[in-house]
Amino acid sequence: MSKLGVFDISVRYGKVPAITDLTFHLEEGERVFIAGPNGAGKSSLLNAICGRVPTTHGRIEMDGDLLTGRAPEAIARLGLSMVPEGREIFGSLTVEENLRVGTGIRRDAEAVETDIEEIFAAFPILGERRRAAAGALSGGQQQMLAIGRALMTNPKLMMVDEPSLGLAPKIVDQVYDTLVALQEERGLTLLIVEQSSLRAARVGGRMVLMRGGRIVGEGNAADMADRDALAQAYFGNTQPEAEEVA
Repeated sequence: MSKLGVFDISVRYGKVPAITDLTFHLEEGERVFIAGPNGAGKSSLLNAICGRVPTTHGRIEMDGDLLTGRAPEAIARLGLSMVPEGREIFGSLTVEENLRVGTGIRRDAEAVETDIEEIFAAFPILGERRRAAAGALSGGQQQMLAIGRALMTNPKLMMVDEPSLGLAPKIVDQVYDTLVALQEERGLTLLIVEQSSLRAARVGGRMVLMRGGRIVGEGNAADMADRDALAQAYFGNTQPEAEEVA
């Protein structure tokens, strides 16, 4: 049984299709990148999986449990967390208060305290600024906080929507190094929307390419980052394109 199964789902916003008849699977412990041009349906896919937007047909399962039609809170209790595009931190709350927002579904108070200290160990700058307002953090620090908050739900599967968006390359390296280390330590399964195919290739894993709400290619991230392969998947030709996927 796959960790995550997406079966023939479609998503529409009014009369506009965002995802059409999409199917794919994610295995336990896997790291999968979703790449594609703007408007490909990448964020819509993540939002459908976590229950933030409804599907018009098809089904989504995690560990055999049906996610389709459940509220986001109910899905989170099954062990799925998401770091949304734009981070969505609470700027007026402190760093530590933001982390505790992610613990509302947990009852193991002692484990929560341990996890908070582990997040501060993984992202030392957050520990140093634990009592600072989250709105005063830099973009990179806010991304770290958003990842930490998602981890505080004690997830089995974590989805991250464009973690490198708007960040300097050095900060992106730091975010990914820590994210990969946390995946190994916690046995996480990761599904990541990443605008840069080269970044995905450097981090390593499987890549799924989307265009027009459909999957148009998939394979090893390092292989799929080849410019000819991307051009073929995106545009049906082999003309070289830019190295970075928007």
